[in-house]
Amino acid sequence: MVVGLLFGGFGPVFLFFFLYIYNRGISFLLITLWIFLPKSKRRLSNYYFLLSLPLLFILGYYRMNQQLSPGSLDDLFASEISGTVQGQLLMIQDKGEYQVLTLKHNTIYLDNSKKYISGKITVYTSSKDQYEIGNILSAKGEIKKFQQASNPGQFNEYQYNRMLNIYYKMNADEIDLITGKNSVFPQFLYDIKIRLIEVYNKMLPKKNAGILSAMILGEMSLLDPEIKELYQQSGISHILAISGLHVSLLGLYLFQFLKHLKIPLILNAGISILIIFSYGVLTNFSVSTNRAVVMLIILMLAGLIGRTYDLLSATAFSALIILIQSPLQITNAGFLLSFGAILGIGLINPVLSILIPYRNNFWDGLKTSISIQIITLPIILYFFYEFPTYSVIINMIILPSSSIIILLAILAGILGCISLPLGILTIGGVHYLLNSYEWVCRAASELPYRTFLIGRPDIWVITVYYVIVLLLICFHKKIKRKLCIFLLSFLFIIFIKSKHSSLDVTFLDVGQGDGIFLLSPSGTTYLVDGGSSDVSKVGQYRLEPFLKANGIKTLDYAIVTHMDSDHISGLKELVEAMDDMKGEATSMLYKGNINIRNLLIPDIYEKDEVYEKLISMAERKGIKITYIKRGDTIEDGGVRFTCLHPEADYSFTSRNAYSTVLSINYKEFDLLLTGDLEADGEDMVLEELKEQAGTADNAKSGNTNITENNSDIIAEAERQPATDYDVLNKRVTRLIQFRFPCSSL
Repeated sequence: MVVGLLFGGFGPVFLFFFLYIYNRGISFLLITLWIFLPKSKRRLSNYYFLLSLPLLFILGYYRMNQQLSPGSLDDLFASEISGTVQGQLLMIQDKGEYQVLTLKHNTIYLDNSKKYISGKITVYTSSKDQYEIGNILSAKGEIKKFQQASNPGQFNEYQYNRMLNIYYKMNADEIDLITGKNSVFPQFLYDIKIRLIEVYNKMLPKKNAGILSAMILGEMSLLDPEIKELYQQSGISHILAISGLHVSLLGLYLFQFLKHLKIPLILNAGISILIIFSYGVLTNFSVSTNRAVVMLIILMLAGLIGRTYDLLSATAFSALIILIQSPLQITNAGFLLSFGAILGIGLINPVLSILIPYRNNFWDGLKTSISIQIITLPIILYFFYEFPTYSVIINMIILPSSSIIILLAILAGILGCISLPLGILTIGGVHYLLNSYEWVCRAASELPYRTFLIGRPDIWVITVYYVIVLLLICFHKKIKRKLCIFLLSFLFIIFIKSKHSSLDVTFLDVGQGDGIFLLSPSGTTYLVDGGSSDVSKVGQYRLEPFLKANGIKTLDYAIVTHMDSDHISGLKELVEAMDDMKGEATSMLYKGNINIRNLLIPDIYEKDEVYEKLISMAERKGIKITYIKRGDTIEDGGVRFTCLHPEADYSFTSRNAYSTVLSINYKEFDLLLTGDLEADGEDMVLEELKEQAGTADNAKSGNTNITENNSDIIAEAERQPATDYDVLNKRVTRLIQFRFPCSSL
């Protein structure tokens, strides 16, 4: 099934290739078995399961192609289009200032009077009208496509929503109720959810109420952003997700309770299965909930029919169910981490129990935690780029009491719906336990080296890692015990990246703006500008993910060309998110993890408010400030940065006019960065380049007399007005072609 999913996006040729190879391989295997196996084991019935493998491959191949197929409107517009969506309300999320409605079975009406059928659509509305699940709604507004990731490390909004079978989003200007009839059972469960959220908010402070809403009801939108980040950095964010622990506690305790009431076994199992399935619906059936519900149902059914329960078989079956529903889950961090944790318990933990034979609660907990970390480490690094150093210890402290929190929270929620004072009495212990969780996480965050930032590993490195782990699982009895423990302990070294050896230049997609990253052969990092006028929080969602995906936590040089927001907005976010010189964190919600050592800004005569504010902010954060001017250079590992503009104490007419111009030279590669330079500045740069071109640069390009051979090019470039980006590009391109005819830009 997984192989079929992986080949799903590559076209039909791979389907026929796989089936051809499979038929040849299975024929050879059966003939070999028939020849070498004793007669007592030559039963073809033992190998009938092999016939299902190509069917599962075809199923995975077909479902992936089906989910990757474009939406009905994809060819009609580039990014957004006006229209009306009519569909059935599937899910409601209250975000406070606005609501998020998910509609299914949608019909889309465009201005051309044509109608189109679509899958799920997410509708954002500021309306506070109350709707019920199952209502038929008509929403009018701007229909938008989801954005694909255009930078390394950037969140892929398109892939995530397509994984949820959501095709478009809409900002609704108005919503009309077409049919008031609701879906009774889903609406009943939704009402219970809303009631429990209200009860938790009345019984607990807002912060802890949000944690319980996430842990028990799967409502992550109510979670305090600071707590979410704190738990993530400590490696315990998994306790915020509905997991097997929640479902197992609910299902098994209910099963045992009904058993004590002498309920017949079949009826008992039926009631328990119905309730845990309803709990899955109430919590929107996240991946971990889906997995846990399926596995618990298998456990109960196994007992009914007299079969044993096998952890790995149940895990595989639940994964099969989820991937049939949504093949793109195989690219989801939640899916991989959830099933990786189970595989760690089922595959690594038995090996560690043999290698480390000590048995008590401490050692058992430590081995379980390490087993999970061994399997999930590559997944964590691939999606989050860094590893929480103390997560194993923190999990050992916190996990034993998490089951108490879940049981008390569920009980207090039920009692609170009946009698609020009784619920408050029951939930008191939960309040103090959650406060202790926060204290442990904050204490760990003060320790040195709380995280190891490694960056996103290559797929081939992850493959080698898992092959080695698989070999150790299979042959641990034949390998010396100490050697096996050593390999498992230091296998993470494979993810440490080798030293950089060339100049890398990356032009980041920041929308309308600039963000240019350079990594020199010596490992020095540079960011030239970093802002956008049309992408909000560009520092948090574009710049930092890119840097962390490349294993970069420190920017050695941040170079500002000028102070327009489309060049510095993201850079300001990174600076603001840094701790100040006294070690005090900022009050903003975004707590960045990127440090900046040096800030290079243009040396100009008159400094405006934005200029002064950036300087003040940088000084407060302990960033060294350097004013650069024409003639300043940086020599770094064979790379030469030369500032061509502005002159010292440059007097300007606009911010664009004083844009820093950098000439970057490395071996046969040459790059000119001009910011938003205007005509006067271009003339000054041209004069500077003409002066330089007759000496060392002229020898490099092979031109012996630039005035005689190229005076017409210079004259044309000087005459041409620079009124927009296109004209500027033409002038700079002709100049670079003239200076360095053997180079390419």
